[in-house]
Amino acid sequence: MVGIGAFLSLTDAGGKAHRDVYAEALSLAREAERLGCDAVWINEHHFMGFSICPDSLVMASALLAQSSKIRVGNAVSLIPLQNPLSIAERVAMLDNISGGRFDLGLGRGGYPLDAMVFGRPLDQFNTAMDEGIAFIHQALSSPYVTAPHVPPVQIYPRPFTQPHPPILVAGQGESTMRIAAERGLSLLLSWHQNHTEREAVVRRYAVLATAPTHHVGSACVYIADSRAQAEAEFAPKFRDWLRTGRSGVFDRAVDDPRLAELLKFADAKAATEDAVVAKLMANNPIGRVEDVVAWFREDIARTGTQRYAVFCDIIGDPVRARANLTRLMTQVVPAL
Repeated sequence: MVGIGAFLSLTDAGGKAHRDVYAEALSLAREAERLGCDAVWINEHHFMGFSICPDSLVMASALLAQSSKIRVGNAVSLIPLQNPLSIAERVAMLDNISGGRFDLGLGRGGYPLDAMVFGRPLDQFNTAMDEGIAFIHQALSSPYVTAPHVPPVQIYPRPFTQPHPPILVAGQGESTMRIAAERGLSLLLSWHQNHTEREAVVRRYAVLATAPTHHVGSACVYIADSRAQAEAEFAPKFRDWLRTGRSGVFDRAVDDPRLAELLKFADAKAATEDAVVAKLMANNPIGRVEDVVAWFREDIARTGTQRYAVFCDIIGDPVRARANLTRLMTQVVPAL
């Protein structure tokens, strides 16, 4: 059976108190467990309204504490901005406290503002990502961590899940994919890509892999009674959501010369907004129940995906988010 996980956007939108954003996310997670979702997922961002979740492991601990059966996954911990060994220690804690219900996602990020604030040059992000994956995998699966820059140490607590908690990698560069494939780590497939692009990624991984594995796909779902209705209701809200990624420090009222390059970055993003909206609307399951079923069937057939992390709440309204998730679980999933 295909596993569907609810991806919580945790978006700062509509002038809500941030406490309410977290409360709504926790409430939707409880509803996801009740509806039979196999997981809830959260992401990690800094200094922007896409997601007010700067530490996905902290949010994961809250979600695990408020649930009893559902898995919790993060997509992703941003390796270049953190100490990989610290990530491994906290993951081992979550793995023990939850009885093995946590899935660790690892990624690189790449926003210029993150690099500036955290003092990690963007041109080092790929190297930090690859080294971090290997380091975290070793820390969670081996008795001791050995690396040139640290003495041999054993992380505590030891992981509950053996040989290690599930690790998923969001990265499609050749070196990153090779590291993941050699260690049998699954990929997090991007919802920015169409079926053909995702299939090509899976085929590239299979050439490098030493054993078969199932990847986790991501998607943005919105269900309505017609495709036209779905597009009319979803597109403007989706556009608003994308714009939250250019908020915060990109405000032109802030007069600081260090922001000049960042404002250029924001302007470049804004200039491609129409194309991005059109592409993501075309690449994701948005429309009637029949359209959404067909999208999943094709993706499953072409990529072999057995689990999905699905945004259902980008439209911003908690009531409509619940209705959207309910239709997905009660009308789409049985058809799969």
